[in-house]
Amino acid sequence: MNNDFSILAQFLENLGPEVSGHSSATLTAEEMEQIQLFAAGKLDEAKRDEILPSILGNEKALHQLVEQLRSQG
Repeated sequence: MNNDFSILAQFLENLGPEVSGHSSATLTAEEMEQIQLFAAGKLDEAKRDEILPSILGNEKALHQLVEQLRSQG
């Protein structure tokens, strides 16, 4: 599973400037917690599928996910 997150982190890092046009809405405490759980691999597949679109659509959420993944490396 760690390899999956490594691949995801590399993909997200390669997105570069394209994500700048996405939403940059402030994250709620609940969203931050969900991102932390996602990065730690503690969400089931259904929950990951549920939150991934909102993460990919929010620049701050993407940044938070990448930071969480880096801190676990």
